[in-house]
Amino acid sequence: MSTKDKKQTDYSLQYLVRSFKSISHKPYESYVIQRIWHRLGDDRVQFVLQQYVNRGSRDKYALADLYLPQVKMVVEVNEKYHYTSEEQKERDALRNAEVAKRGKVDVHVVNCDQTLEKVHSDIEAIVDEIRSRIAKMGDKFIPWNGYILRDASYYKEKGVLNVEDDIYVNTIDEACAIFHNVHAKHKGYLRVAAADIDTETMVWTPDAGNKAWHNELLDDGTVILEYANDKEKNRRHVETESKDTNQKRVVFFRQRDDFGLNLYKFVGVFMLDVERTKKENNTYWKKVSDSYIIPKK
Repeated sequence: MSTKDKKQTDYSLQYLVRSFKSISHKPYESYVIQRIWHRLGDDRVQFVLQQYVNRGSRDKYALADLYLPQVKMVVEVNEKYHYTSEEQKERDALRNAEVAKRGKVDVHVVNCDQTLEKVHSDIEAIVDEIRSRIAKMGDKFIPWNGYILRDASYYKEKGVLNVEDDIYVNTIDEACAIFHNVHAKHKGYLRVAAADIDTETMVWTPDAGNKAWHNELLDDGTVILEYANDKEKNRRHVETESKDTNQKRVVFFRQRDDFGLNLYKFVGVFMLDVERTKKENNTYWKKVSDSYIIPKK
């Protein structure tokens, strides 16, 4: 095994260990999800635990117990209290319906207020459904390999970036290296988070943790809000950006994930939303594509 492959495998293991540890205080949920993982026996399938799902507003959301993005499924593990009253059942039904609609997924429920045999039967039905969906997808099924921390040469050879491939890199330099003859400007504290790919396009690496600039993904990742915390600097920035209306930005967005890891993720190609930027006096970028063809030399 090469060093590159070993790093990728190690991260996959780290991801899974942290995932299962995060629900260790929830014994029923932990048991059901780990049994699904072991009965399925297919590490190509990504397990996402406690997946945030917007239910229509910022203060109204759900945390799905188990989300399987490749097969568009959510699994909810219900303990006894979910069945204590008709009112609770109705709340659960409404929540699951909203999760299904907003997340464009099917929601499967494991009722833990029953015998072990029946719980195992429900789990087997879910495992069978996962396998069935993978089989139906055929070559369209994209295996999960942990966060995709591959060398820039891999993407150069492939020639395209796709949001659905879950592309992550560790640093600004690695994001820039994906493109021919593109280099990050300066080093250390003077590092600039954007570099030109060509006259009309740049690679941009905004950081949600930047102290001087606010960078935030909005509307399910289709909008980026950007502004300087210094009001005068922000005013000048809005004025400058509003003049460059045709520029495209290939964006690798950096933010802390559920497990405390900070990585740059490819989130798509964005262009300035001029009207909203001028109206709200903050810079707004709207997504125009989920993919980007990497220019050849």
